[in-house]
Amino acid sequence: MSGAARGAGFTARRIFITAQLGLVTAAVFELAVRHLRPDLYAQRPRDLAALGRQLAPEYDFVVVGGGSAGAVLASRLSEAPRWRVLLLEAGGRGSALADIPALGATLPGSADDWQFRAEPSPAFCRAMDAGRCRWPQGRALGGTSLLNGMLYVRGNRRDYDGWAAAGNAGWSYDEVLPYFKKSEDARPARLRADARHHATGGYLTVDEYRYRTPMADALLDAGRELGYDVVDYNGETQYGFARFAGTVRDGFRCSTAKAFLEPAADRPNLDISMHSVVERLLVDPQSKNATHVVFTKGGRRYTVRATKEIVVSAGAVNSPKLLMLSGIGPKEHLDEVGISPVVADLRVGDNLQDHIAMGGLLYLVEFPVSLVVPRQLNTKNVFDFLVRNEGPLMTTGIAETLAFVNTDYSNDTSYPEVALYLSAVPETVDGGVYLKGVLGLSDEFYSAVYEPVLYRDGFTALATLMHPKSRGTVRLRDADPSSPPRIFPNYLAHPDDVRTLVEAAKFGGRLSATETMQKLGSHVNPYPFPACKHLKLMSDEYLECALRQHTMSLWHFGGTCKMGPDSDPAAVVDPQLRVRGVNGLRVADSSVLPVLPTANTNAPTIMVAEKASDMIRDQWITPGDLFG
Repeated sequence: MSGAARGAGFTARRIFITAQLGLVTAAVFELAVRHLRPDLYAQRPRDLAALGRQLAPEYDFVVVGGGSAGAVLASRLSEAPRWRVLLLEAGGRGSALADIPALGATLPGSADDWQFRAEPSPAFCRAMDAGRCRWPQGRALGGTSLLNGMLYVRGNRRDYDGWAAAGNAGWSYDEVLPYFKKSEDARPARLRADARHHATGGYLTVDEYRYRTPMADALLDAGRELGYDVVDYNGETQYGFARFAGTVRDGFRCSTAKAFLEPAADRPNLDISMHSVVERLLVDPQSKNATHVVFTKGGRRYTVRATKEIVVSAGAVNSPKLLMLSGIGPKEHLDEVGISPVVADLRVGDNLQDHIAMGGLLYLVEFPVSLVVPRQLNTKNVFDFLVRNEGPLMTTGIAETLAFVNTDYSNDTSYPEVALYLSAVPETVDGGVYLKGVLGLSDEFYSAVYEPVLYRDGFTALATLMHPKSRGTVRLRDADPSSPPRIFPNYLAHPDDVRTLVEAAKFGGRLSATETMQKLGSHVNPYPFPACKHLKLMSDEYLECALRQHTMSLWHFGGTCKMGPDSDPAAVVDPQLRVRGVNGLRVADSSVLPVLPTANTNAPTIMVAEKASDMIRDQWITPGDLFG
């Protein structure tokens, strides 16, 4: 047996044992949170049955999906007391651990995640199990906002002005900014001072994390040393380094379920039905009216009618899946899988986009300035969390420092092409218990690259492509609603994406070489990726090889139900988010984004839902609806 094989076997055995301990630890911790911090979990919205209600045969509006967008829509639409609103969510209330910022890595792969996998390709994700990228998507109230990194990033003025210039009237930056501000309750004084870009009093709390590692401040200083200003990336300029503000409230996660649904949960006109998996929409093939939603719950099948509209907010994977199951999609594909009749021949599932980075490039340091699990998981830190709302468990860990920069291929500082997510939590810090599984890394890869440096302090600089030119697709596997969709990301298909990411990956080395980081003894992990070990470490050739091995998704999926004018043959919804050729049906989530913004997608998705609720109100509201 080769040394690599023995190493992989050792890693597999060790990770299996520690993973079991990790599962036990997570279960014990969840019980402790539920009993010692009932304030975090007890107030979450409950299923209508728990409130003594029964499903009605019809509602004014049926919202499919209770995630980043659906929770907002259900809350806003139910503000009109005479409108009856049903929110259907496939998952439940979510794990109690979801509230704890540092424990986000325990959620992907759990019951709160759809656990999607992309189709394999020789061009990317070769270091993952079976060569398949992991695509976490939230399956609980709050959706992916329940398991994401909580990073509140809106995007660039040119993103939205570009949407408007492409024929999406009403979506320019100046027109969407009020919807970002409508949601926001900014807590840091530095944000509140900028009334042009920030607001207070909204449902969504935006604040700084209660704990920052010493590494986070060192990386900010390293950025200054390289000549970058410290900026508010949601303010006047995006270019530069910044401290993260996130969707956190009193130090804990503020998902859209907490922000928007908890205040609305007791409204008599809002029914929330959990564990309700929507199978299809009923659309009359003659009138093209979308009228009913068919879903299963507790082993029974239900059909409810929407008298005004159905709003699909199931995300960039499940929204196109549901439309195609309902006969709305590319005719040639629907014919192939046996979906009949074809109600609307639209390019549903095309235009798939994601922000990707080169993962796995670890820089080691010689001082205790990072988050390392054996050092942090102790009685004092657990006490600080449970009693004082402070300590290492109150940090996102994923990226405390963010930078928007350019490579040598662009000098346009008004529109940065790369985001640097600078993390003091590299893949080695938990011994592979959680982070290895979140990324889907193979035992062979983990053994070769990380086993020799387990629990070492360090940082990663995830240089992320903000404007990818590659496009993928989402397709049905077959006509069975229970079958997972087929996801073809098509990462790195465009040579410009490869070229930009190879250059962007060098930023970590530049940071490591600064005087600030050299004082910490910073140096690149000397253990190469197995498939690239024949190439010079950190050369262009090595970096391209590494990119195709550890192709890291930032989970910023979008574009699969593209918004566009009637002149755009790829558009699925119009600028009012109405599905083209179908009456009474809209889509409002990240799937409608025509081009991904220069941002994490959670804040833009919430903005889309805020704007969609106003569009719906403008169409349907009457003075009488505003009074109970």
